[in-house]
Parts: sequence; C-alpha cells; structure tokens
Amino acid sequence: MLRGWGGQSNRILTEALGTARAGHDVAFAVPEVSQLHKKGLEAGLTCFPGYEFKPPAQIWHFLPDLKRFVRDIRRFKPDIIHLHGSQDTWLAMTARKTFGPGFPITIRTKHNTWVWKPHRANRWLYQGVDAYESISIFTDRQIAAFPGLARKPRALIRSVPDIPRFDEALPSIRAEFANVPKDAFLWGVTCRLRREKALDVLLKGFAEVRKRRPKVHLVIGGDGSERANLEAQARLLDLGSDVLTFLGFRKDVPSVLHSLDAYVLPSREEGLGTAILEALTVGLPVVSTNTGGIPDSVRHEQTGLLVEPENPNALADAMVRIMDDPPLARRLAENAQHMIREEFTESRLIADTIKFYEQLLADGPSGRAGTRQASSS
Repeated sequence: MLRGWGGQSNRILTEALGTARAGHDVAFAVPEVSQLHKKGLEAGLTCFPGYEFKPPAQIWHFLPDLKRFVRDIRRFKPDIIHLHGSQDTWLAMTARKTFGPGFPITIRTKHNTWVWKPHRANRWLYQGVDAYESISIFTDRQIAAFPGLARKPRALIRSVPDIPRFDEALPSIRAEFANVPKDAFLWGVTCRLRREKALDVLLKGFAEVRKRRPKVHLVIGGDGSERANLEAQARLLDLGSDVLTFLGFRKDVPSVLHSLDAYVLPSREEGLGTAILEALTVGLPVVSTNTGGIPDSVRHEQTGLLVEPENPNALADAMVRIMDDPPLARRLAENAQHMIREEFTESRLIADTIKFYEQLLADGPSGRAGTRQASSS
C-alpha cells in the first residue's frame, strides 16, 4: 500500500467516500503512517490502527498485521474487502486460509501496468481473489491474460479527476517567471518525478523544440527520485532557467495548469494517468504517449496527440504542431473537456463501483444479497 499521495490513493478515497455517502459502512485497513489513513480519519471514516503492510517475507511485521486483519474482519463483519496492492492482497488471501467459512468477498483493483509473473505463488495469490476491477482497457487486458482470471467477474471503472477543484477561477503563476517573455509558449507537466514518467525523454524533446521555436518555456511541477538526474540532464542540454523551471512539489496544481498553454507527459508506462485527466479537465491541449491506459483519455487527433514512447523527436514534432496550429489545439482541448464531463465524473465512478459491489453480493461466492457494508484496504 502506498504511503504517500497520488492517483491511486485519491481513487481509493473517492470510492470510499462515495460509497459511504450512499449509505454503506466503510472502513480503512491501510498503513497507519499513510496519507490515506490521515485523510480517511479527517473525512470521518473508520480507520483501523496499527497496520504496516510489509511483504510476507518480513514475518515479524506480517504476522501482527495478519492477527489485526482477522480481528478487524470479525468485529466489522464486512461483506466486501476491496484490495488495491500486493501487500494487502497477500494479507487478505492468507487471512482467508486462517479465517474459515464466511470470509468476505474480495475484489482487487489493478492500478498499474506491472506484469504479474505467473509463477506458483502468484497463481495462488491472484486466483484466490473473487473479482477484479481495472482502471483502463490496458489493465483490464492484463488481468484477463493472467492464468485463471479470464472468467473471474471484472469491471472496468476508470479513475476520475476532481472536476470542481480544477474548474475554479484561479490566479496565474506566470508572475513567478520574471525572466520568461510574456509571449513565450508555456509547456508544462505535473507529476511525480520518477523514471516511468520519462521526463528524460521530455527534456530531449524539449531541447529540439527550443531549436525550432525559441520563444518557449517548460515548467515541471512535482518532486521525486529522479529530480537530481533531471536537473543534471538539463544542464547538459543547456536548458537554463530562461527556458526551464523546476517548480518542485506544489499544492496549487490547478493554478499551475491554468497558467499553461499546453501539457506534455511522455510516460513509459501508465495505468490511466490521473495527471493527464487533470490537464484535460482544465482545457489544455495534451501531447502524450501511446502506452498503457493513456489512450483511454488521450484519443489521437480527437482529444490530444499521441506519439510512441522513447521517441524525443516524435514528441518534439507533436509539440511544435500544437504550437503552430492554434485551431487544432483549441479543438483538441474542447473535445477533451466534453469527454471528461461525459465519461470521467465522480458520480459515474461511484455508481459503477456500487453496482459492481451489489452484483457480487447477489451473484458472488457468499450469496448474501441485500447486505450493505464494504471494507476498503
């Protein structure tokens, strides 16, 4: 389970709060030090204390968590346990073996594009889960491709942006860039600075864009393990503060996005891409890569432009095309905003989640239709 905050954590909290508003009892069994535990408490959800969620090999952590988990299931008596990662899945499947008859229905959401290796331990683990939820067409196909899962109940329910938060009228941050010409085209990205986001490819592509269109600036918002490497690469590419700004971690992401002219994220892998959904929500033309779940929202030539991963020259071509063709940029952005408000709404996410829960309660292994509790771990 994640300790920090990102698209996965936001999805879990959104589902939990929506299910609670619909009249169901919801509880979190998540790492006590996690942001999800903190935000769950702040939102008034039941959050069980003491969990660490370490790998089973760390038995001195795993066994106390297992004892807590079985105890909390017996006390809370959930009908559904909703799993979201490797450690909680190991915990739940082990608990099922020690619990005996009457163990709740288990659902596992696949949030990332990591390939599950079909060795014996993983087959035992994933085949033991009762049902699966995916966040994109790509992750749904990955689930179906794993041995023994194709016939499991599955639901494709995409994550969503916080539309009201990004619809607000917000101040521009352009005043922070005193050395940037007012007529410079402002590209930007907001994400965790990790290898899978391929910001090294972005810097190479942007260096090419700069050669062709000098009046351009790139803003990178976020922090992470790759920041030092990216700053070193920028120096090698002669991308100084006059053309590139590392904003670091920001709490005002909506203001950052509203200040941009266009958004670019050339990810190597992406389960869906919550950061991209946010950019589409505010009406930015988007350039991204044809990988993972990104095409679920960035539909080439309709709601954005897609290029193949690891191709900085193709990325530069697409970025220049957006800069040189304002009608195209405007059409893509308008189409994207309409799509977000039709297909990526919180009400749809919650309705589809509850519908899946109810279907499993009616038809699933426990056969206990009509009960009203759900537990998310």
